[in-house]
Amino acid sequence: MRTLAIALAGIVVLLYGLAVAALRWLEGRLIYPLERLREVTPNPDAERLALVPIGTVDGIELTCRYQASTRADGMTVVLFHGNGEDLSQRVHIAHDLVAEGYGVFLAEYRGYGGNAGHPSEAGLYADGRAALAFVAARTSRIVLHGYSLGSGVAVQLATEYPISALALEAPFTCIADVARTRFPFLPMRWLVRDRYDNLAKIGHVEAPVLIYGGSRDRVVPPQHFARLFDAVRASRRLIVIEGADHIDVWAKGGDALMLAFLRELSRSA
Repeated sequence: MRTLAIALAGIVVLLYGLAVAALRWLEGRLIYPLERLREVTPNPDAERLALVPIGTVDGIELTCRYQASTRADGMTVVLFHGNGEDLSQRVHIAHDLVAEGYGVFLAEYRGYGGNAGHPSEAGLYADGRAALAFVAARTSRIVLHGYSLGSGVAVQLATEYPISALALEAPFTCIADVARTRFPFLPMRWLVRDRYDNLAKIGHVEAPVLIYGGSRDRVVPPQHFARLFDAVRASRRLIVIEGADHIDVWAKGGDALMLAFLRELSRSA
């Protein structure tokens, strides 16, 4: 009987070890699923924004989209997209902002949208810095907007640069917390290498912060929004949009929230 118990325990340990190894192997595919496509999602509306190449400090050239501000204050929004899309799926947001006179920079990541390289946490931060350098050379009024995975890039940059404001759409506390909802039996904080720990960083952001997301978000539940909001030390605002999920936040009221936030920033400048 004792031998059987030892054998069963050994099998459990082996299976657990295999699960951990499989998760490590799958981590990149789970966090950066679009890297495998290596192509640009066709979107004719994207052609209305100028195609601009930017270079990162580690020598990767990224193709992004840009429209200069027509406002007197030159306010420009840098958009960082989520992990399951490329910049073409944020074009509708860009056009809404451009229609109000705001400048827009649609940032792209390495390994996404036909760009070279392989995405990683450090790599995406480098990509974000290159995007911000491009915009900062043209205006000092910069708002960072991060959606889902892009919130990790936006928060990191907001701790490094004197931006005008930070807007986060469907942001998470950290990747490990998101992964834990899918793999509750694994010690995710010890397994995940690309952490994007927004919760640990957002308290260092000095600019005004807007956090918004959907009440029915199952990818990043609203508890993430509340925890991030509680950690903000600067001027802050949290709005949970009733009935919105992870992918329709902008269409169900996020657009009005963001535009109102930007108008308020302009009035207080």
